[in-house]
Amino acid sequence: MRRLLAISVVLIMGAPPLRANWGGEAGGSVATGGFKAFGTTQVEMQSENLLIQLYRDRAKVQVDYVLRNTGEAVDVRAGFPCLSMSSKSTRLLEVEDYQLMAGGRVVPYHIEQGSLGNWKTLFDPDFAKIAEGAWLSEKDEENNQPSQQTLWWLVSTVRFEKGETKNVTIRYESLYEESSSYVSDDATENDDYFRYLLSTGAAWKGPIEKGKVTIRAVTIDPKSIFIKPRNRFHEAAGGFVWEFSDLKPTAEDNIEVCLNDKFNTIFNYALNNSDDRGNASWYSFEGNKYYFDFHGYAAVASSEKAGYPAKAVGDFDPTTAWVAGRNGGINESLTLQLTTPEHVDQIGLIPGFAKSKALYYANNRVQEIEVLVNGQHQVTATLPDEYISFGPNTKKGYELIDLGAYTGKAQTITLRVKKIYPGTKYDDTCISEVLLRKRLKTKPEVQGAR
Repeated sequence: MRRLLAISVVLIMGAPPLRANWGGEAGGSVATGGFKAFGTTQVEMQSENLLIQLYRDRAKVQVDYVLRNTGEAVDVRAGFPCLSMSSKSTRLLEVEDYQLMAGGRVVPYHIEQGSLGNWKTLFDPDFAKIAEGAWLSEKDEENNQPSQQTLWWLVSTVRFEKGETKNVTIRYESLYEESSSYVSDDATENDDYFRYLLSTGAAWKGPIEKGKVTIRAVTIDPKSIFIKPRNRFHEAAGGFVWEFSDLKPTAEDNIEVCLNDKFNTIFNYALNNSDDRGNASWYSFEGNKYYFDFHGYAAVASSEKAGYPAKAVGDFDPTTAWVAGRNGGINESLTLQLTTPEHVDQIGLIPGFAKSKALYYANNRVQEIEVLVNGQHQVTATLPDEYISFGPNTKKGYELIDLGAYTGKAQTITLRVKKIYPGTKYDDTCISEVLLRKRLKTKPEVQGAR
């Protein structure tokens, strides 16, 4: 669970990102405290090639270094910083699936504790304040146990012979800095951020001789992002690119990407007057666009696996799912009978078993889906293969499909699976949730919680 709760106003966020170069304390880095790098001062960074791929709730990062030892043989000991937020019951890490390779071989790492030092200066002041007093779970809130922040170093040792040049690669996934504020069931979802601390590269001998940073918006709108440092990146065929040479990086060179995705929701209390959220609905205010999001339908399926019924796609619970009962899911379908006919403009899908990231990829995920409105209007969509951890309480948790122009109101909507991404363990095709979205022509006059 990576959601954080606070009393009165509920606050939701991912762990604040501290991604950085492999190295140690240097150049304005937050990397202070017990960990000390060894051997880096005699090794030059001849090149650094950084690829940042932006997905909906995380970035996938790969850094390729060419390092040259200018002295005698040495076992270089260097670390990669990772922020943890933890309580007695929960621990959140911002870096997932971390791997370091040297000379084409995987190098193991261990974890050492550092000191947070001036980490707060890297983030929005409101976010830093929120993080200090947040609860990681409802259990923590009940027991009055606010979270604690810790800086960990993912430490590896790499052998360099005298005069040796070596290729080193680091790969990982990193959750965005993500925060929300809640008043009762109404939410303000703040902008999401990604950061990479180029400044820790100053721990190596001399400047970075040659560098290239590429930022690609994979499943987000590239026009929505804002990148710092300003005036360094230019738009190219592969994304946004910054190339440099002979750079001794400082804090001014640290990279920040704002996804500019702030919006707010107001829960529809008029139609949701019970604790049963199976028909949950809300209004979504997204800049100058307004939507009514709802789950008001009954679902039936062409087939079901025992224990995984069609009705699970409308229960507002990502830990349950519909699982097709035959054909590995291909050409199996869900039909939604709307409780009250509405003109639906978008469908939101959680196209896999979202109980956990591991189960999501262990099972089949929907790759291509055919949507049929009232048995007539047809749209086919290809979905990206990405795990989204936000949950079903806002549009952020779903893959969104535009239905295009059609007349009248939707009474039935049929979803037919055409292609799948194969699971690593099971041949079960799953859909956890389906959200219906109606585009509103004007800003709705609704009263939020007080």
